[in-house]
Amino acid sequence: MNNSTSTQGGIDLIPTHHENEIAQSKGMCGKIPARTWMHGEYLLIDGGKMSKSLGNVYLIKDIIDRGYDPLVYRMFTYSGHYRSKINYTWEAIDSSAKSLERLRKGYRLHEKGTEDVEDKVINSIEEKFHKAINDDLNMPLAMSAVWEAVRYETKSKKIADLLLKFDSILSLDIDKVETLELPQEIQEIITSRDEARKEKNWSKSDELRDLLKEKGYIVKDTPEGTQVEKA
Repeated sequence: MNNSTSTQGGIDLIPTHHENEIAQSKGMCGKIPARTWMHGEYLLIDGGKMSKSLGNVYLIKDIIDRGYDPLVYRMFTYSGHYRSKINYTWEAIDSSAKSLERLRKGYRLHEKGTEDVEDKVINSIEEKFHKAINDDLNMPLAMSAVWEAVRYETKSKKIADLLLKFDSILSLDIDKVETLELPQEIQEIITSRDEARKEKNWSKSDELRDLLKEKGYIVKDTPEGTQVEKA
């Protein structure tokens, strides 16, 4: 018998497995096996049903093979309530990847912040987050509180600590530092651009910067040297 206080599954388990489980457990022990039953809606693929026969079943491996952090899928699921259908598209995954990167960058900005934030601001945002989580796991609303913290104009370590506290629930590894692996071709273009800058050949430097942008990379010139990130 399942002695847990809650049971999870898809909505397809309601009229079959879970009703049968309740009947068997109550018939044998006189008790319902769980007090709370949580049923997730279907995941759609490009607006339709996911099916092996249709060849549209994706695994986390497929996300990784396309160059995404696997946690991008978790970020994607937070865009909808677990009791609502959510539509999987590669465009949505790409959008979630960009959102996860913005979240991590936002955390780093606050983590390096030196300004102070009033406790009432921290408490207000935290209250919004927990209220959403406790409202039947309303993740879209909870994420709105997260983004409120990220976008807070004053950059403060207090905000960073709050975001880490949220991440103990979100499990998005927001403090993860990613190392960007550059293809050989991109490395060579960056080297050529650095040489052009040393020679003060600004027209060539700008030309190579634009070429990098066309290939999906953005370069930033800092006192520490050239920094590169995905566009």
